[in-house]
Amino acid sequence: MSCTFVVGLLAGAGLTLQLHKWSTSSLNLCLSSSAGLRQVTQPDPVLAFTLYPVTAPAGQIAVLAAAIAALIGFLLWSKRATSASFFCGALAGTGFVLSFDIVWVHWIFGLHHLTNTKMDLVLEPLLVLLGLVFLWFAITRELRQAN
Repeated sequence: MSCTFVVGLLAGAGLTLQLHKWSTSSLNLCLSSSAGLRQVTQPDPVLAFTLYPVTAPAGQIAVLAAAIAALIGFLLWSKRATSASFFCGALAGTGFVLSFDIVWVHWIFGLHHLTNTKMDLVLEPLLVLLGLVFLWFAITRELRQAN
């Protein structure tokens, strides 16, 4: 794998993490407690602040759609304006963060979820599958280009 692939990997992972942080804070970060999921209603010094709390399902979908649109825009830009290796790296980084974050943070440790509603039962598995497809596609494409 080339250095360009690694740079793209870091760029894709970094952007995905930033979009995740932004969308989670916009959705008024929900945390787990021993009593189940709870919504943060008072300031907590270790949490990011919420500029625009969104609680309505349509608003939550809109926030997620905006984050996905920004991610797609970055991937389209990297496909057209950069090398194939950078694009594959960005795709792999995005796929890794999508799948790993949801499995590790959302499912195993339950620190938060995308919307903290029943929509998560559909959205989270779809994003994990999408992330795994991104990883598979990017790595196999990069390996084929290297040969």
